[in-house]
Amino acid sequence: MKNIYLCCVLLVCGLMSFFSTANLIPEDKIPEDKSLTPVVEQAYIRATIPGTSISSSYMEIENQSDNTISLLSVTSDISPRIEIHQHIMADGMMRMRKLDSIEIEAQGRVKLQPSGLHLMIFDVEIPLNSKEQVELTLHFSNNVTVTMEIPVYSPAQEKSAQKTMSRMHKHHH
Repeated sequence: MKNIYLCCVLLVCGLMSFFSTANLIPEDKIPEDKSLTPVVEQAYIRATIPGTSISSSYMEIENQSDNTISLLSVTSDISPRIEIHQHIMADGMMRMRKLDSIEIEAQGRVKLQPSGLHLMIFDVEIPLNSKEQVELTLHFSNNVTVTMEIPVYSPAQEKSAQKTMSRMHKHHH
């Protein structure tokens, strides 16, 4: 009986100390509003073609906040220069144009895909091979950065991923 009583006293004391310290978390350690952080999905980088130092990256970015934000830049250890680009039709020719940013409406979603918005990765310092992971950091106008590890896809893996994404979107709309 004494053991049960002692266990109960220790349990109550432990819970009291836990709850009393839970209120003492400094304000700067309280997690920020997660809705301010854009959600990045289906991100990947194309494997580099032997002899080249250029690649591209694709993804979907969802803005769950109530304010429009912009993707301002992207950085990575694999390249000193990553640019935001868009394919456009001009004079009957498909051309690539550099953009300063990509605007993502409040509660909106933007898709970076081949023949559309995408990231161009220049001066890739080491060959990017399928089955590797690469770290990218996306910098947004609301002072939020998203750093992630994304896979490198071969052309066959990329086609498979695009088919899967296409099927997923048909079911969501």
